[in-house]
Amino acid sequence: MTFEKLIQARYKKKSSFIADQILRMINSGLYKAGSRLPSERTITEQMGVSRPSLREAISALQIVGILESRPGDGTYVSAPVATEDLMRRAVTVLEECDSPFENMQARKALEIGAARLAIEVATDADLNALKEAWDQKCTRGRAGDVEGYLRYGKEFHIAIARATKNRIIEAIMEKLLDMTIQPLWINMRRDYFLKDSSRMDLMLHIHDRITRAIVGRDKERAIRELETHYDLQIEQIYGQNDEGSQEPANNRQTTTTDHP
Repeated sequence: MTFEKLIQARYKKKSSFIADQILRMINSGLYKAGSRLPSERTITEQMGVSRPSLREAISALQIVGILESRPGDGTYVSAPVATEDLMRRAVTVLEECDSPFENMQARKALEIGAARLAIEVATDADLNALKEAWDQKCTRGRAGDVEGYLRYGKEFHIAIARATKNRIIEAIMEKLLDMTIQPLWINMRRDYFLKDSSRMDLMLHIHDRITRAIVGRDKERAIRELETHYDLQIEQIYGQNDEGSQEPANNRQTTTTDHP
């Protein structure tokens, strides 16, 4: 018995179709509580969907308690049956939350241009506000406070937008960042960091470099570091394999951060 191919017309999002298919398999008895789901490659090939959509579906099913992720092993069924209520809650999570993957693509495109403009027009007060936001973000990250880290991450990126002196850029960025406090986003990020504490060190190191580049008004370096930041986030959430994570080779080192 295999998963069905995607029928997009029946669902608002591809991830909702994927979640529905997994739930049907559980309720059919094919995957019982304690059993491991097939590899992500198998599921994506059978359904004809992308890995980002699958990851988002799995995360929603984790939020409502149907699936659980076991680091270095895979994804397991944790509920003996997917009740109508659980099924409805999982689909609601997906339908009401924006795609983290699309969010990061949009923010990457916007923030690279915003950083370039901010470096040209930012005042010393703007740069001090950026450093302060970074201090708060770094403090939470070092303490292992993932939710605090994500909350101050919003302040950090808003500080870059505000430094452009462009209200439209700031408004768009704030809307994009509001999406990062949605349940789907928070669960995917928390799950990633809790699997390996060194991942937080890596992200702190990258944010330190971004801050230094902007404060030092180095456009080329700022753009390079922001590209690394977003590419790594996408790799973090969507690029790791089923049996464990594989960081990009050029980003595996961790370095203690020093504040600018």
